[in-house]
Amino acid sequence: MIVPEVSLRAPIAVPIELRADARRIFRLAWNVGEDGLRLAGALPFEPGRPIEARFRLPDGEVLTLRARVESDGGDEDDRDHPRELAFLDPPAEARIALRRYVQERLELPA
Repeated sequence: MIVPEVSLRAPIAVPIELRADARRIFRLAWNVGEDGLRLAGALPFEPGRPIEARFRLPDGEVLTLRARVESDGGDEDDRDHPRELAFLDPPAEARIALRRYVQERLELPA
């Protein structure tokens, strides 16, 4: 039995710059964790599309991460207008920064 990786996510409201091919758009992040993030608005990209996501954590650290557009498998509107990004092999320092943010935001023990 394969158990999927589980990642906690914390609320966040920061602008995200998304780049794919020659397109560049901006959205507001809804939540973030080591595995990815959810956006407050739908994306104009189809599920499976690789993109680059650039955002600043509240502590000022800027992260630029490769990600894939994901459908959360919800209703038809979510499949047609995805809001999820799954990070693709984020570097260790990015994982640490994201973990630290989630722990602080959710007031979890270190």
